[in-house]
Amino acid sequence: MKSHWLNYIATTLTLLVFWVAVSGSLKWPQLIVGLAAAIFVTYFNRNLLITTEDRPPLSLKTISWLIGYFFKLIIDIVKANFQVAWLVLHPAMPIEPNLVELEVDIDRAASRVLLGNSITLTPGTLTVLADEKKYLVHALTLQSGEALKHWPLIERLKLMEVDKT
Repeated sequence: MKSHWLNYIATTLTLLVFWVAVSGSLKWPQLIVGLAAAIFVTYFNRNLLITTEDRPPLSLKTISWLIGYFFKLIIDIVKANFQVAWLVLHPAMPIEPNLVELEVDIDRAASRVLLGNSITLTPGTLTVLADEKKYLVHALTLQSGEALKHWPLIERLKLMEVDKT
């Protein structure tokens, strides 16, 4: 129960800092309105907050792991941009839209959300459905759909699950 209150307070303070950054004012009326808005948004979205148990622990190791993950994701996004551009500019336009089912053994909700968003951010693929350990992904070609089953970023997320320190 204590961790839920800490989540609420941290979320409210984060939203308040964002409010101050956007409003550009530290005057009392703006701070009061910003605090009220932050409390309101946090309260009505409280069921959407990721609990401490669902996210990886905050440590230097986790931060360095996430930086490596996002670096690899950016490289994959750039590669996929070139592949999609080639498909669209090719005279025959060799696309074969398909749906691929992925079954991934990832326990943490934050990791599952990260995977679904990573798939959607990569051009040529779109997460249509994410249900616990099953994903339904739309892919532009059969090859990209099959390659997704062996995507190195999925393995990186599984390794993060194993290494819970």
